[in-house]
Amino acid sequence: MAAISGETVQKLSQLLTQIIRDEDQCRAYLNLALGINAPVLTRLRWHTPMAVLIPSMAEELVYFGEIKPGKPALCALLEVIREDVGVDVRSDIDELLLQVKKELKTPEPNLFWKGVHTLKGHSELVRAVAISPDGQILASSSGDKTIKLWNLETGKRLYTLEGHSSVVISVAFSPDGKTLASASNLAVGDGNIKLWDVETGTLQRSLGKGLLRFRVSCVTFSPDGQTLASGNIDATIKLWQLNSGKVHSTLKGHGWDVNSVAFSHDGKILVSGGLDGAIKIWNWRTGELLYTLNRPSPSDLIGSLVSWFDSSVGGIWSVAISPDGQMIASGGSEQPIMLWNAGTGKLVRTLTEHSGKVYCVTFSPNGRLLASGGDDNTLRVWNFQTGELLQTLGHLGPVHCVAFSSDGQTLVSGSADTTIKVWHIDS
Repeated sequence: MAAISGETVQKLSQLLTQIIRDEDQCRAYLNLALGINAPVLTRLRWHTPMAVLIPSMAEELVYFGEIKPGKPALCALLEVIREDVGVDVRSDIDELLLQVKKELKTPEPNLFWKGVHTLKGHSELVRAVAISPDGQILASSSGDKTIKLWNLETGKRLYTLEGHSSVVISVAFSPDGKTLASASNLAVGDGNIKLWDVETGTLQRSLGKGLLRFRVSCVTFSPDGQTLASGNIDATIKLWQLNSGKVHSTLKGHGWDVNSVAFSHDGKILVSGGLDGAIKIWNWRTGELLYTLNRPSPSDLIGSLVSWFDSSVGGIWSVAISPDGQMIASGGSEQPIMLWNAGTGKLVRTLTEHSGKVYCVTFSPNGRLLASGGDDNTLRVWNFQTGELLQTLGHLGPVHCVAFSSDGQTLVSGSADTTIKVWHIDS
């Protein structure tokens, strides 16, 4: 049976006894986290001092297990409490959440990723891949200036989308799967962000039309589908209101190109990674910069100036946020994969097995795996909570992009060898 260490129980008790004042408040938190009919509520020994009740509650929650796959009951309680406390206490809860998840981690079954398709059709390196929310369609983009839509199950090509005049660097599906956004390196007399109708493969419209438009390195939709974020060569992140097709706000803070942007699943934060080596966490609705990782904060003027001459940090090529919003992964040109606590901005772990640049990182939908692709021609799958490398898969060239299907059973990778490989779990 799963268990947590005595040291973690002690830390939980010390923290929660400062937050939970009485039995009524304890019941309220448990109701919110588990529901009013949770068996834990009848098993607890109520009417005891909080110093006794809280360790007992932790033990019962561990015994209870998961309220849904990947969500331990004890973590559900901590997350509810986290929303009710100040920022200073949240960082302590975030550290406990990571520790509890690590100790309660359900062992992965003996998973083995097996190649089922190698898709050929692009004539140059594959820069981006994305899988539709329903798991039926794969989109790929390439240095050959085209986007291709594929039937993910059969590997059959459905459409080739043409309209960009330069390398197509990024593709992303809208949350409803009806629209595909794409971004390219350069556009003359047109916009280099395009929105496509997935069902018909036709162009809906271009965003940001102008005489000359320079590189947009990445695009991603907000979870509600109302906003498109783009990372740009001018070191900005533009937030496009899709109803109007216009920029409604611009986030400034990076020193050089913004290579990667990702929204948290709850839509509260946006994370960006840039060629300047910085990773930034934003409250994108207000424009507030919450944290700067891997580089000095902009408020540290001297440190920031000095850091621009420090080439050892290198650039960030990819960032991703875990489904629970607790962890940020980054990959880049000069450093290993780095895992950061999203609540505190602290570095949690590094993964060092790639032998060159890391071009892409992404979390599985269940939040248990991390996949990465790199300059060493490999796609790697990790248990990121423990740092264990689970499997290494190969291409004949650098792996520039990777994506999981929404059910977590399919993994797709695109490479400089011009192919896209589709991998399924064989357990």
